[in-house]
This record gives sequence, C-alpha cells and structure tokens, in this order.
Amino acid sequence: MRILLVTDLYRGSDHSAVEAIFGRHLAEHMEVDRVYFDREIVQPVREDTMITLPHACRRHGLTTALSGLAELKHYDWIVVRNLFPALSAILRVRGAHGPRIAFWDSFPHAYRRYHQSRVIGRARLRKTLEYRWRARSEARFLARCDAYLPITDTHRRLFHPTLAIPSHPLPLGFDFASTDIPVRPPRNGPLRFAYAGTIDRLRRMDTVLAGFAEAEGDYELHLYTPLDAPGRDALRLPHDPRFHYHPPVPRKELLQRLAEADVGLGLIPPERLYLGSSPTKTFEYYAAGLPALLSELPDYHDVFERNCALYCDFTPAGIAGGVARAQILGREALQRMGAQGCEAVRAQRDYAHLGDELLQFLAGLA
Repeated sequence: MRILLVTDLYRGSDHSAVEAIFGRHLAEHMEVDRVYFDREIVQPVREDTMITLPHACRRHGLTTALSGLAELKHYDWIVVRNLFPALSAILRVRGAHGPRIAFWDSFPHAYRRYHQSRVIGRARLRKTLEYRWRARSEARFLARCDAYLPITDTHRRLFHPTLAIPSHPLPLGFDFASTDIPVRPPRNGPLRFAYAGTIDRLRRMDTVLAGFAEAEGDYELHLYTPLDAPGRDALRLPHDPRFHYHPPVPRKELLQRLAEADVGLGLIPPERLYLGSSPTKTFEYYAAGLPALLSELPDYHDVFERNCALYCDFTPAGIAGGVARAQILGREALQRMGAQGCEAVRAQRDYAHLGDELLQFLAGLA
C-alpha cells in the first residue's frame, strides 16, 4: 500500500500524530509520502519521502505543484488533513480508477470562525452566512471521498451526522515508542499545577484562572503559553501571586517540566466547538505521570475513569473545588492516579496502537 498525506502543516512542524502515525509507524509497513508547506520557498521540493510546497499551494495549484514530484495515480490512498481547498483540487483530478481519498478532520475550523463572531460580537451576520455556505460546500466534498477520519466520533456526530461514507476516528494520543519519559524527582512543598497551551477568549481561560484564584491554600500554577503580560491584561485575567507564566518550550523540555509538577490542566469549555476535540496536551500530562483536572468532554470519558482524573464543572466554583480536592488527596494519591491514567493512555492512545487501527481500516476498504 502507498499513501500520500497532504498535511496542513509547515515544514519543521513537530505535530505528534502526523509524525508518529504517518512518519514512523505506517512508514514501517508501507511507503508513505508527506506534503508540507513553506512560506519562504517559491518552487516545490522533494527530499526522500517529504514534499514541501509553497504556501500558496494550500489554496491554489496544489496538484500542479505535485505533478513533477509525485504521480497521484500511483498511490492507493491520498489522505488530506483539514485543507478543503486541497481536497477539492485532488477530487477534481482523480480519475475513474485513481487512488482512494480520505479526509482527516481534526478541528471544526469553519465553525470556529462563526463561534468566534458570537463570542466577540462582531460580524455575526456575515460569519453566519459564511459558515452556512462553507458547511454545505464541505459536506459536498466529503460525500465524494472514500473515507472520513474525524478526530473523534463525537466530532462526526456534531458536524457531519448524515455523512454516508466509511468513518474511522483518529484521535490524538502519545508516542511512547520514540519519547523518553523523564523520571519524576521527589518533591516537597505546595502542589504544582501545570498548563501548556493557548490562552484566549474561546478557551475561556478567564474562567479557569478565576477558579484557581478562588481556591484557598498554598499551591503553584505554572502556565506555558505565548501570551505576554499585555495580552493577559487585555483578556482581564485575574492576578494572583500563585500564578507563574513561562514562554512555550519544546515537547522534550515540556515533559521535563511536567515531571516536576503534580497535576495537569485539561480544562476545555464543554461547548460545541470543543466537545468533539481530543486535547493532545492532556495525554502528555498523563504520559509524564500527572493526573489532570478535566472538564466533562466525551473524549476524556472514553479514556479516563474517574479514579484517575479530577473531573470538575467548568465554572469558577467547580474548578476551585477541583483544586481543593487535589490538595486533600495529597501528592502520593495523585501519583497513583497519574500512573493509572498513564496506563490508560498507553493502552488506548499509544500512536502505535492508533496507527495499527488506521492501517486495518484503510486496508479493509482497499
């Protein structure tokens, strides 16, 4: 079997699922070529199994740029990740006996723009009309595919409930085979909570931090995020001496920092935009041995029993209660919860396991 993966990523990106599933695991069993993009180059480049195209090809001229580097008809499967313009271009040139096409849908990007307009209160009518048009257009493109790879089955039910093609969820997880898990050093002192990721209005981190500010007792909250102090002030985030902000760090260094913490933050607003999500950082917390404060997301419930997670309502009071529960449990009990959660991730979300399931699904349709 030969697979061409058209990513939505730029050259040099370190996306755990793309690299682990397609770049390593599937590549051990078949030929897998991957397409990335670059804002600096003007000509397509191929280096072994990696193809790099100019940024403009994300929307226009993708198949023309690929024509001198890859024969599309020679692949058994072409998997397109998130880019509907790229999917449209490939569907147009596929012949009657061409490759099968799958669409990997990791996030509802069109719905996000509509949702954002409702949150910030600008361009509501325009974004509503735009979303309706995009939703119909995307549904037509997906109906012409041979397979659909939503990030979770919840995502499919929320955004494409009537899609009548074979579907296989491809959630996020962790690459245990190629990642060194740091040893957790002994710790004393107050509990240390850790969050890595975006802070913006859609993620409602103001609610999360309000809950932490409301929590009593001594603890530390370390946040690894690109948001600077003016950005935090613009979002009117609460100030608290227990909050410590750090710039983002590479995954290897982040795992080392997580090993020095006690609890991760997997608090995602339980709204339509995020209900079908599969938050990758949460699996990194557990891989490092940390239990996490979790909101009630379906993907979390699929993996983590309540004996290995600190589920709480996504309200300041609910989050403050989750912090208090962690303080009452203490470090030893939290370590046991983290170890149980790590085994759950290893059993269900190891990328080697997810890659095997994807391979079986695609082979069954070939």
